[in-house]
Amino acid sequence: MKLQNIKNLSRDDLLGVVGLRRKNSLRIWLGGSGLVGIGLAVGATIALLLTPKSGPEIRDSMFEGFRSLRRRAARAGVELTH
Repeated sequence: MKLQNIKNLSRDDLLGVVGLRRKNSLRIWLGGSGLVGIGLAVGATIALLLTPKSGPEIRDSMFEGFRSLRRRAARAGVELTH
């Protein structure tokens, strides 16, 4: 190897010389977020199976929660603009 060729070496080339390589952080992040997503789905399924409410009662409760959240967000938006 000539001294002029050192300028053309990439980070991956230098890591390869010592037997290392870069990790694909996106793949690691997606794997971790996939596990979180699976955990959320399993937890939600178990919660729905164990709840003492009927389907319509659960839906009404969820919609009321969404309406309440929307009202609070609207009030916060009005407060921020004043």
